[in-house]
Amino acid sequence: MALIFLIVVGVVNLGFVCCEPRNASHRITASPSNNTAVADTNLQKTRCEITIEKPRVLSKGIGSAIVVVVNEEDTIIDVVPDIRYENNTLSMVISPGYVRRFTSEIVSTHLGRGSYEVCVESCGCHHFDMFTIPAPLTLLPPLLTVVLAVLTRQVLVSLTCGVYTAAFISAAYNPLEAFFLTFNDYLVAPFADPSRAAVLLFVSLMAGLVEITEKSGGAAGLANQIFRLAKTAHHASLVTVLLQMMFFFDDFAGIMISSKSLGPLVHQLGLSVQKFSFIVHTMAVTVASLVPLSSWAGIQIGYIESAFKLADKEVSGFSYLLKTIPYRFFVLSAVMCIFIYVALNKDLPPAITYEEEANKNRRQRTVSVASIAENYNVDTDPADEEPKVPLRWFNAVIPLLILITVTLVRMYFDGKNIILTRELGIPITFVNCVSNSSSINDLNVGTAVSLLFVLIAIPVQRILSLPKCLEHFVQGAKSASEPIMILILAWALGIAMCEIHTSDYIALALGNNMPPKYLPAVVTVIGYVMSYSSGSSLGTQGIVFPLIIPVVINLTDDETIYVRTIAAALASSVFGNLCSPIADTTIGSVLFTGCPLLDHIKVATTFAAPIAVLTLVFGDLMVGIYPFYVTYIIVAVVFTSVLLIFGREPGKKSIFNCLHEVIQGRRQPRKYFSVNADDEDVDLPTEESALLPKSLKTEQGS
Repeated sequence: MALIFLIVVGVVNLGFVCCEPRNASHRITASPSNNTAVADTNLQKTRCEITIEKPRVLSKGIGSAIVVVVNEEDTIIDVVPDIRYENNTLSMVISPGYVRRFTSEIVSTHLGRGSYEVCVESCGCHHFDMFTIPAPLTLLPPLLTVVLAVLTRQVLVSLTCGVYTAAFISAAYNPLEAFFLTFNDYLVAPFADPSRAAVLLFVSLMAGLVEITEKSGGAAGLANQIFRLAKTAHHASLVTVLLQMMFFFDDFAGIMISSKSLGPLVHQLGLSVQKFSFIVHTMAVTVASLVPLSSWAGIQIGYIESAFKLADKEVSGFSYLLKTIPYRFFVLSAVMCIFIYVALNKDLPPAITYEEEANKNRRQRTVSVASIAENYNVDTDPADEEPKVPLRWFNAVIPLLILITVTLVRMYFDGKNIILTRELGIPITFVNCVSNSSSINDLNVGTAVSLLFVLIAIPVQRILSLPKCLEHFVQGAKSASEPIMILILAWALGIAMCEIHTSDYIALALGNNMPPKYLPAVVTVIGYVMSYSSGSSLGTQGIVFPLIIPVVINLTDDETIYVRTIAAALASSVFGNLCSPIADTTIGSVLFTGCPLLDHIKVATTFAAPIAVLTLVFGDLMVGIYPFYVTYIIVAVVFTSVLLIFGREPGKKSIFNCLHEVIQGRRQPRKYFSVNADDEDVDLPTEESALLPKSLKTEQGS
């Protein structure tokens, strides 16, 4: 409906909107005017040419950069000209005969199409037209994207509509040109950037590696070894947490492998399916979002670097990922509270209800580790049944160690070379080298070496043939198609919003009304709402990053605010993946563990929602008031206190219930029954009842 509305508006405006043919670079070249007086006849022999690089549209009241080049082929002399901008005329006092490439700012004070000219002394004037849009209209693409994500719960559709809406504005309300602009410019532009192409390659390589590791039985073999430690339901929950920590490389792979490998066995030990599903889901998502070598890392690095490029800044996305880890309050608090929750072995409603039911229905039989292999190799479709594979843990551990080792070594030498080549003047330390390395390229090298090892080791062990390994690799790469599409559309939306100056308008509108230190809290609230509504963490980040990073750069130069704002976006977007009923990881968790969806949402929400509120109040709102670790101390104390007071083990009472019964027992008089059947029951005060013989005292209901 939104697209139909925009097309109708565009058709109405098509009659009076004059559309200029534009090429991709937006360069207009003109020779000097004939009526321009030339003082020196020798200058007439020099080619005097004005080349202009201008934006597609102007936003009223917002300065836009315009690049002017004079005599591009001649000698370069860096001399800043005298620039004047009056009455839509940009005048520059320079002499022709030399290259002059400089950037100036042009500000429009009217709406619609207007005429502008660039005048160069002794060279002439160049006239051109520009279309000016209302500045608040630049908010339409991100707002429409968010609203559609909430209503349709389709991130791909929402991002596509957002890109088209920005193109519609950039094309001066011409729907046909906006269509061409969307698919010929904005969606193609990300592929022209080598760093973005490297991100796409990493996502595909990592997805293929994870698929081979799973199909070769290495991941299930690792689960087999760990589960030997489990003897009780409490042990089973601890083992599940430990196993999910080891499957840090991908959230969905961790959910699937743990559920298929451990699911039936933990149920036999008395762990409810609801609690098991909750632990698997929460640990898989939070750990994968934190570790900078997971399948999430490449996408997050791409988001960060691309957003900074919109503000004309080159940064290391991997370095920012490392810097933001201490300030991802919600994610780290969730991991910390999971450990406290499992260690204390106490449950809160509604989880305690499910745990008591699981204890009652537990089947008394010996748990065999060999049944992991039997369960792992079960195939629901007999037609697709494959031979059982040996479950060897080292086929999962060795590739991961190779990936980590090669990547870190490559980062060190790459960063060292950059420090020495660019003469940055900083010490050659491991942290400095990693921070200044080309992280995404180094991740690709590490992943490629690990993948090469797997393609050799698995066929040599006669577990899978080389063609079968390649088939699984292609299948895994295909599974990454949706994240890749979200990534490309998010990049395209960021480029489109940059052209219509969305972030500039937000920064101008906020002005001094929004202190920069409150930006992390604002971003956190936006991330909570958007991720829960859309069910996509990476989709939320793709919408938020192109919007907030240019804004925070415009508002402040404080590096700490940059880091905490990025951390807020990374952490808050995980909330939806944990609690939203439409999140892919939520659906995967309930499908693989067999947990009812409503039960899973109840347990996850009662756990995550209070932590989200605590981290917002004591973390993101308290930027600079106290050190970051104080936030985790507060959350740990509050969560542990609540768990100790209100939580309980199955079949036992909580401290709160005991205190409540004591208080109620003191306030209400006890009712006693008469010895004779004909007498009525009486309520005796405490003092009188104390005088009765024990044989006459019988508490009601006993």
